[in-house]
Amino acid sequence: MRYRLACFDLDGTLLDTLGGLTQSLNAARRMNNLEPQTEEQVQSFIGNGKVRLIERSLTADPGSYSEELKQKLLKDNADYYNSHYLERTRPYNGITEVVTRLKADGLLLAVVTNKDDEPARKLIEHFFPDLFDYVRGSVEGVERKPSAEPVEKCLMKLGINNREAVYIGDSDTDIRTAQNSGLDIISCTWGYRSREFLIENGAESICSDPMDLRSFMR
Repeated sequence: MRYRLACFDLDGTLLDTLGGLTQSLNAARRMNNLEPQTEEQVQSFIGNGKVRLIERSLTADPGSYSEELKQKLLKDNADYYNSHYLERTRPYNGITEVVTRLKADGLLLAVVTNKDDEPARKLIEHFFPDLFDYVRGSVEGVERKPSAEPVEKCLMKLGINNREAVYIGDSDTDIRTAQNSGLDIISCTWGYRSREFLIENGAESICSDPMDLRSFMR
């Protein structure tokens, strides 16, 4: 293996969470007398954390919105999701087997995501027990991706330099995260962005099937 560490994004890379995120957002929207949005719309909102998700959701509505409504929607969405985070969520086909094989190959495995830290940890513990050496979601006081800060904290914790690690993700945010951190990047097309979109945003190494990931790391 070329690397000592494989660092994964979460939503759209390890787990298909689109159904659950849509359900949670629409529950919060109903609480605030807003019309539901489709999975296709919500898919385009994902990738930069919960604040940007809510802002994009509100921007898609006609007219303007107040800061008060934004904060209310943020709270209602978080409260609902934290109680229903396992619903309509599943690992992508083949990803559990691949992660298990990478672990058996001797690689360290990490997750660095813009999802809130608590649900991120719970999801990894539920779907990938005892496989990941480091899991970190969004926490107060640490910049979110595409900042290099969360990845640098991961590397420091695991004692890995950036040339020994590869980042695996499905979005333009993940590409910029890897660039900012000095990591190689494998972009995957089974998540929430198309191959064409990833290429337009600088992707060079593109994997279309989780089962092929190991060959990309050799």
